[in-house]
Amino acid sequence: MSRTADPTNRCRRVPPSPDRRRAALGGLAAAGLAAAGLGSPRAARAQEPFPSRPIRLIVPFAAGGISDIMARVVGKALGEQLGQAVTIDNRPGAGTIIGAGGGVRAKPDGYTMLLVSAPIATNPGLYPKLPYDASKDLQPLIALSAQGFVIAVGEKQPYRTFAELVAAARKPGTDLPYASPGIGTLMHLSLQLANAEYGTRFVHVPYKGSGPALQDAVAGTVPVIVDPASTAQQPIKAGRLRALAVTHPERLASLPDVPTVRELGFPKLEAVAFAGLMLPTGVPAEITGRLNAELNKALQGAEVRDKLVVQLGQTMIGGPPEAFGTMVRTETERWSPLIRRLGITVE
Repeated sequence: MSRTADPTNRCRRVPPSPDRRRAALGGLAAAGLAAAGLGSPRAARAQEPFPSRPIRLIVPFAAGGISDIMARVVGKALGEQLGQAVTIDNRPGAGTIIGAGGGVRAKPDGYTMLLVSAPIATNPGLYPKLPYDASKDLQPLIALSAQGFVIAVGEKQPYRTFAELVAAARKPGTDLPYASPGIGTLMHLSLQLANAEYGTRFVHVPYKGSGPALQDAVAGTVPVIVDPASTAQQPIKAGRLRALAVTHPERLASLPDVPTVRELGFPKLEAVAFAGLMLPTGVPAEITGRLNAELNKALQGAEVRDKLVVQLGQTMIGGPPEAFGTMVRTETERWSPLIRRLGITVE
C-alpha cells in the first residue's frame, strides 16, 4: 500500500513552550551584555557610584608631623562628605620618594590620593635619577595650604632687623651660620638664594628636623635659623627667638608684627611650603572633578580651619586642579635649577 502525504502535516512547526521562550530570550540578553562588556563582574564594578569603598591617602612622612596632621584632618572631613572612610597610609623615607612612588604605581581609579609638598618641586634637582617623572606620572587634584618661613635670631644676637642681618652677612670675610631642618629643604634653600641674589655669605648648618635646630638657635649655638612659622612661633612668642622677617607673600596671622621679605626690599626671597593632593595620571575627569569639589568644601569647614589655620598657622588655598598644577610647575622651575647651580645633593 502506498503512503499518501497528509497536506496538513506539511511544514508544521511546533510552537516553543513559554519556558523555552523565556530561556532563549534570557540567553540572547546575556549574550548581548557579554558582547557589550556589561554583564561581567568588571563592568558591574565600573558602573558602581564613586566612591563605593574606602579611599587611601598616601602620606610620604611619618605619623605625627604637620603633613600627617593635615592629611588626617582633611581626610576625615572628606570622608564624612563622601560617606566613605579615607585611610592614611604613611610611607616615609628617601625625601618623600618612597611615598611618591606608591602614588605613581597606584591604579588610576580615584581610590588612591598622594599628599605632596615642596619636595615634589625640589627633588628633581636633588636627585639626578628619580624613579618617576612627577610631571608625567602624577596629575594635580587640589592645593591644600601654604605656609611661610620665619627668619629669626636668638634673643642675645645683636641683629634687631633683617636689614642689619643682611648687612652683617655681606661683610667681606664673614661667614654667618644659619640653621635649617635639613639639606634640600626650602628653609635651607632660602638663604642660599639670598647668597645668589643679594651677595650675602650665609653658611648652612643642617639639622635633622626643626626640633634640634630650634634648640641650638635658642641656645645661641647657631645665630640664625630659618624655620616654619608653625614650629618657630612658640619660642618667638616666648621671647627666646627674635623674628626678623617672614618669607610668605603676606604677613602671617600668627605673627602679624613681623614684616615680609617683600616689604623689606628682598622680594626674591619669598618662599612658601605648599601642600596639596595629586593622583596617578589617568584618573577619569568626572572622578577628579568630584574629588576636587568635595575637597574644596572640606577646606571651608570650621573644624578644618580651626586645626590648620588657627593651630598650625597654615593658609588654606583650594581651587581647581589646574591651579595646583601651575603652582607645582612654577615651584619646580624655580628651585630645581638653583639646586643644580649650587651643586646641592643629598646622595
